[in-house]
Amino acid sequence: MSLYTQLRAREEADNPVRVGLIGAGKFGAMFLAQARRTPGLHIMAVADLSLERARGACRRAGWPDEAFAAADLDRARAS
Repeated sequence: MSLYTQLRAREEADNPVRVGLIGAGKFGAMFLAQARRTPGLHIMAVADLSLERARGACRRAGWPDEAFAAADLDRARAS
């Protein structure tokens, strides 16, 4: 069974792989761009020394502002 098939199954079961990304630099931004289109992944948090760099990486990767506006991890998990 391929990874893609396994991720799709997790998405359908409403049990995504929850990811915390550390670092919103070039590699982090590339990962965010791919994760947006990968079924079965849920980006829970992006940690960076600069909040604006983290927000900028999300925006450059095509995430709408409301997708990264959760005030805490409980809200991020729910949405």
